[in-house]
Amino acid sequence: MINRLFHVCITVADIEAALEFYCGVLELESIGALRNEKAPGAVLGFPGQEIEIHADHLVGKNKENATVIDLIEFVSPKTVVAPGPSAPLNHAGINRMAFSVDSTDAIYEKLKLRGDIVFLCEPQVVIAPTGGKFKILTFKDPFGNVLEVIEYMKE
Repeated sequence: MINRLFHVCITVADIEAALEFYCGVLELESIGALRNEKAPGAVLGFPGQEIEIHADHLVGKNKENATVIDLIEFVSPKTVVAPGPSAPLNHAGINRMAFSVDSTDAIYEKLKLRGDIVFLCEPQVVIAPTGGKFKILTFKDPFGNVLEVIEYMKE
């Protein structure tokens, strides 16, 4: 019944700071932006309210039929930022997003230079359940979302 994953939404407290990280550091590209967009709240879980958002639709280098990442800042009702650490990765729900990359090491070095990125692991080589090797780096974006970059290792 499902054709493909259409998009993944990441809620952020500051759309411009999020764009600086996702486009400026991870080099995703915005293919469309909305500012102060008003919509019926039921669409995003606020029945009976009108919501207002800022949003950008991001894609990587492989744009054809790509799954889009939607960055969304809620203007009204305002984005809620929970105090304290995020839930552990074994918490039920969608808890991380992974990107296919050409060089895990290059991204690791670029992220280290920022000085504000929390790494859950340095680049690690793992054996995939379907065969082959992958190099994986797991980290938190500046907003606490867990991201993973995965490089296919040619034998």
